[in-house]
Amino acid sequence: MTVVPDPASAVALRFEIIKRLAPGFRHRMLGRMQPIALLSQLMDKKIQAGQTESGFLLKRLKELKDSLSAATNATVDLFSWLNPDDQNLQPLNSIVEECLDLLKMDIYTSNVVFHNTITSPALVKASRLRHVLAACLLTYIDSTEKAAQVTLSAQQVAGDWVLEMAMQPADAAPKQANALATFVNWGSIALISEGALFSKEQQRIVISNLV
Repeated sequence: MTVVPDPASAVALRFEIIKRLAPGFRHRMLGRMQPIALLSQLMDKKIQAGQTESGFLLKRLKELKDSLSAATNATVDLFSWLNPDDQNLQPLNSIVEECLDLLKMDIYTSNVVFHNTITSPALVKASRLRHVLAACLLTYIDSTEKAAQVTLSAQQVAGDWVLEMAMQPADAAPKQANALATFVNWGSIALISEGALFSKEQQRIVISNLV
């Protein structure tokens, strides 16, 4: 699919995708912060009550350290979504699971069921896949009128990894117009590919050049 480069449109599209992902980001960050708050409150109560057994405190401090580390990693990962030049390598299956998880509520209220069969932990460039995959998922969610299933699969081809999305049934025709889908459509997704190759053939989507 050939798309004339348009930096302004690419930035606007990424911004709108991030807006749609925002509830998922918020839920994920709250989940990372909750253990820290609970552990802090527990330790404070124990100390205020004079219960300062070294074994208990050491165990809770380790749990707090682990929770802080997880929260820090989640924060760094969140900001990497905002940097299209990020060269960070991440497992393919983790990126796919992350995108599906961030759009969990949108998927739940849509006409599409996503069946993820990707289990490979092969390292790919996160910046080449994240926004393209999120845009594809959102376009399926916003524009599919009839109930349908989209199967996600991946295979290694000549040193590269190719991700494929196929829709069934074939007659799950897209809506003619949808206000929610105005910011992203199949023709504009290649704008944010960041080096990935994107192609669409009827009910089949292929994303390649991910390594």
